[in-house]
Amino acid sequence: MKRLSMVALSLIGTLLAIGLAGCDLFGPGTSAVIGVSATDGTVPLTVTFDGTGSTGTDGISTYHWTFGTEDESYETSGTYTYQRAGTFTLSLTVRAENGKTATETVAIRVNPAVWVTDESLDRVYRLSLDGATLGFFDLPAKEPRGVTIATVNGLTTLVIACANEGFQKIIYLDPVTGALLQEKPAPAQSPEEITYGATGQKMLWHVDGQSRMIYRLNPDTAQVFDSFGQTYFKATSLQVRDVPFLWTPQGLDWVPVTNAPGFLWYLEGETHVLWKIRIVPGYDLMANTQLQVDGQGVELPSGIFPVTAIDSYDGKLWAVDVDRHRIVEIDPVTGVLTGREISGFPGAAPAGLEIQF
Repeated sequence: MKRLSMVALSLIGTLLAIGLAGCDLFGPGTSAVIGVSATDGTVPLTVTFDGTGSTGTDGISTYHWTFGTEDESYETSGTYTYQRAGTFTLSLTVRAENGKTATETVAIRVNPAVWVTDESLDRVYRLSLDGATLGFFDLPAKEPRGVTIATVNGLTTLVIACANEGFQKIIYLDPVTGALLQEKPAPAQSPEEITYGATGQKMLWHVDGQSRMIYRLNPDTAQVFDSFGQTYFKATSLQVRDVPFLWTPQGLDWVPVTNAPGFLWYLEGETHVLWKIRIVPGYDLMANTQLQVDGQGVELPSGIFPVTAIDSYDGKLWAVDVDRHRIVEIDPVTGVLTGREISGFPGAAPAGLEIQF
């Protein structure tokens, strides 16, 4: 009986020693805990992240955050802005003082935003895809028209072409705060739509209503690389040789293509015809780029004109029907309205359109 008691006591002592030597075996151990201000919102979405709820033996020595993008942080807490739509994995890995690690993840859903300029109020509005007004910026120039999201000097930037009462400008804004980053003169006299080619040789494309030309611009400086007018297209594209083309520009949008430089949609207001323009890039950014109309045009419903802007999203074309104060979705292959539209947003003279995704 004494021998059994001694064995039992020895076993109890061993267990106590193990517990004291490594209390993580029975205690809460190391855990990563994410605090986040929002898991769903519209681009640009700024979230506050916090890892102070994490635990570890003798405290946490290292915090490592990843955001589902190329960015990372080693701060305990902070803010991060998602500049494109999609579902992203916010991840926190912590390391305790004893070397043990733990990871937690949270899904962040970022929805597309609709940017619309208004000429009468000199504003740009940010809407959700269902038309809810999320905010607006009063602009430092008048008569804003074309708007696009571009990467400028490495930063996601809101770029707006403004007629500005004859002193035409291209202004660059922070899409989160609306702060003016820079401004440049716009080519020609009546700036209309502006769009950003985001792959290959990144550039801005801009159409002017008075000169009736499409311009290729350096996105960082707005320097004109090339210009393409009626004479150019009549020489390169038989489809538009004997029809109105660049008579009344009412839309221009760049569309990405996998493993290609993308193409441009151009909308002719005179005939209500949508044209596809193929881009043939030069060997470098400074070399001449060629444009050529690709295929036959598609006539859009006359009931939506005049149109002030177009933009493509998810395989469809969206157009600003200015007289009816709405944005309508169109099948660009058939020219037929899909029935989806955005309406009820503020302002009186919608001009430019950009769907940020």
